Order: sequence, then C-alpha cells, then structure tokens
Amino acid sequence: MIRLRCHRLGRALSFTLVAALLFGIVVPRGLVLCPRAAAQMDTKTVLAFPAVDESDEGNLEEVAARVSSALALAGQASKSLDLEVFSPSSPMVRRALADGSLRTADVEAPKDAANALIIGQAFRVDTVVLLSVQSLKVGGDPREAEIAVMGTEYDVATNVDADTGAIVAEPKGNTFGVSGQAKARQAKAGDDAGLIRLAAKNAADKIVGVLSGQTAQTFEKEGVGPRKRSNTWRWLAIAIIVGALAAATIGSGGDDPGPPVDETIPTRCSARATTDGIRLTWAPPTTIAKTIFKYEIQRSADGGVFVRIDNDKLGPSADRFTDFNIVTGTAYVYQIRVLYTDGTSSIWVTFNQVVAP
Repeated sequence: MIRLRCHRLGRALSFTLVAALLFGIVVPRGLVLCPRAAAQMDTKTVLAFPAVDESDEGNLEEVAARVSSALALAGQASKSLDLEVFSPSSPMVRRALADGSLRTADVEAPKDAANALIIGQAFRVDTVVLLSVQSLKVGGDPREAEIAVMGTEYDVATNVDADTGAIVAEPKGNTFGVSGQAKARQAKAGDDAGLIRLAAKNAADKIVGVLSGQTAQTFEKEGVGPRKRSNTWRWLAIAIIVGALAAATIGSGGDDPGPPVDETIPTRCSARATTDGIRLTWAPPTTIAKTIFKYEIQRSADGGVFVRIDNDKLGPSADRFTDFNIVTGTAYVYQIRVLYTDGTSSIWVTFNQVVAP
C-alpha cells in the first residue's frame, strides 16, 4: 500500500514538474493560456442603443435594425464584454420604472447622449453606445455588400457630475467607425438580402471588437480571417494542459465539480421545421428555488430585430411552441426566457437557426 501511494505521488509530482517546466518556457514568451477566464474577472458592461438610419438617402432603417439584432447576438457571444442592446420592453426597464430610477419619459425620449447616459446610470453600466448606419453599398462582380456604421461610446462615470449626480451639460465620448463587409461566395448567388445580413453580422463583430479595446488595425488583422499558428506552440500548449489535468485528477481523485451552471434558464432548446411551421421545444429550468410564472419567446427573421411572438400564452407548464407565421426561405432565430413569480427573469437562450421550408 505504501509503495502504491509513493508511486502515485511520484507520478503526480512528475506531471506537475513537466507542466511547471513547460509553463516556465512558454509564459515568458508571452503565451496567455486562459485569456477568456482572465477577461471575465473584470468584464466591462456596455448598454448599446439600437442603430439609427443617418444615411443621405434615409432608407436604411431595416439595415440599421439588422445591425442592432446582430450586435445583440454578438454581445451574447462575447467573453470580454457584458453587452446588451437596449429595449423598452426589457425586464431591466420595467424594474427601473417600478423602483423610480427611470421615468417613462426617459424611456420614450429620442436617444441622444444625455438620455442614453441617464438610462446607463440607472442600469449601472460602465459605458453606453450610440450607433448610426451611414451607408450601404451592394454591387460588383462578384457581388459584395458593405455597411458603414459610426458609433460613439460614452463612459458613464466621467460624464456624471460628482457633486450633483446629474449628467454633464456636454457629454464627451469616443467616436469610431466600422465597415461590415460580405462577399458573394459567403451567400447564395443573387441573394443580396443574405449579403446584407452577413455584412451586418461582420459590422456587429467589429463593433464588439472596438468596444473590447481593439484598434481598427488590430481588429482587421486578428478578428477577421484565420491566422497561421506555429505547431510548436500548439504542442507545448497541449502538453501543459494534459500535464496539469493529469496532476489535478490524480491529486483530487477526479472530483472537480467544474464551472457553475445557470439553473434558471430553459434547457434542451431545439428548433426544427415541420410541414406547417417551425416547432420549438425545451425543458424547464433545473432550479427548485424559484417558481415559474411564464415563458416568453421572441423571433428574428433574416437577422432583423427580435420581436415577441408568444402572445403571453406560454404558462409555467409549457414545453413547446409552433410558429405558423413564417415565409419560405427565410432564416429564423428564436430566443426564450423564463419569468419567475418573484419578478426576476432568466437570460435569453437562443435556439438553433432554422430556414423555413
């Protein structure tokens, strides 16, 4: 028994020593093993307002809506930002109106810098962002789409008077611009709507990159397109991970519980096309500490804004919903969340995209 324990201890120490040596080789050269985990320790909170049409033609409202919808999805996927696109019907707005930190006039007013900062102050976010679509170009052979978007980011703390708590008379922010691009090989032939949708997604990804601190040049290099990586670094990283996992497993008996799981969200969410619509199915949250009041479902068509479609008919026992109001060939994305009897709600959970048959 003593020999067996010594053998296991020696093996654990060997794995640890290998990992430590490799770590000592790699880290001084600038390899960051867990950048996402490090970023989550100090996540910037951003409230972005839906993009508006400021083009010369004044006919790009739908394109602006696509950019806003794509930004909401990009914000959910980001590991470096806690970004949400403002919606007057969101639970945060309802709670802020209920506790008096926001007025109805603030919610309904046109979104200039001062009004955006008032809402951002109520939501306790770090920054607020105003966006506008400047132009859309579609043409060429092969076809290409380009969406020009301008934005201004305002730091909430620096635009609030420290003595009165009021918004300063002339808010100051950082203005930036991005160009969302898509080429014909990324969409079906002759599908300009698909090109515009992909360009909106590209613009949204670049906006998230800028808000995360990347410059335009850095983002063009690192955020778009694959980069070649050295196989040497890859194998060193694999060796470190394997060694660390093996040592941790031996030392702890493999009982690591892993990261916490959000028990308040719906689970096993699935969307599929049927002969007469698109059917959504889900399982209830695993939490037993809360009582479900109802479910809410919203839908985005071809990258447009999300719109509620449940008509308040999904009670606490609901586990499916069929959307009959669909158009053949349109790509739909659905989201679901839970509202609880205590007034709280889960985050939106996104289903897989489905193209209507």
